[in-house]
Amino acid sequence: MNMNQIQYALTIARYKNFSKAAESLFMSQPALSLQIKKLEQELGFPLFHRKAQGVTITPEGEKFFHDAQSVEIAWNQMLQNASILRGESRRHLRIAVSTRIYSNGLFSDIVDFFDNHPEIEATFVTEAGADFFAALRNGSIDIALDRLPPVELLPDAKNFFSCELFSEQQCFLMAPDSPFASSDSLSFSAMAGTSYITGLENSLEDRSLKQFCKEYGITLGKLYRSDGITTVMNLVRNGKGITLGPRSFAEHYQVHAIPVEPTTYVSLNFICLMNRAAAPEITLFKNHLIKACSRFNS
Repeated sequence: MNMNQIQYALTIARYKNFSKAAESLFMSQPALSLQIKKLEQELGFPLFHRKAQGVTITPEGEKFFHDAQSVEIAWNQMLQNASILRGESRRHLRIAVSTRIYSNGLFSDIVDFFDNHPEIEATFVTEAGADFFAALRNGSIDIALDRLPPVELLPDAKNFFSCELFSEQQCFLMAPDSPFASSDSLSFSAMAGTSYITGLENSLEDRSLKQFCKEYGITLGKLYRSDGITTVMNLVRNGKGITLGPRSFAEHYQVHAIPVEPTTYVSLNFICLMNRAAAPEITLFKNHLIKACSRFNS
């Protein structure tokens, strides 16, 4: 048994899926499966029950992972202490933070990471909006915590690493007294001609909305635009139009959420340049977020 195998097993336990864990670890699924098989042979008991839709943890595995998490914490602390003894310079992560970090209560988990890793400094960039892919490309940010755009809007997708942290149901967000607010769900065609509130012209949000309209063949009514989520939600709350967003925005901004029909989900993703994905500080932060977000996936 070695530390790599322990971390491999912990990653699978967090994702409850071999494929997603392998992608996160930058290795093939067969190679990951082989390492876990060797670990289970050495332990003398299975850690996982394999199923078509993912994995579940065995009772023996639950006890193993309880101890393994303590080992991982101690290992990371040892690496941190060693870097300090080597006199390594402090590392710095510049992170674009979407509003969903706040509406889902994740910001405190992010702060906890940096509290526990004083060797890594952080700069938070909010309202990244349309610019975070450009900012990733030019190096002005290291990580974006946001959704991915439609594939048609990201021609250089191969240059980016992305892993899903969790997903939420996509909704039409509207004023509580909107005539649509009593609906159980709404289709895009039913909202044709409605006033929409979106980001600045040619922003990611604006282009995504246009892609939806093209896909569903609908015509928009009046458009209000803003580069600030607070202004957008004030317009929604005052009944000036509707916008698209996850259900978590409803309570956070005191608006009403009606699920999009057919049911659609929007993911919160951890995104960075592919050539930066294996950096130790980025890997540590990613694994911390995967663990924190496991509460949404359970």
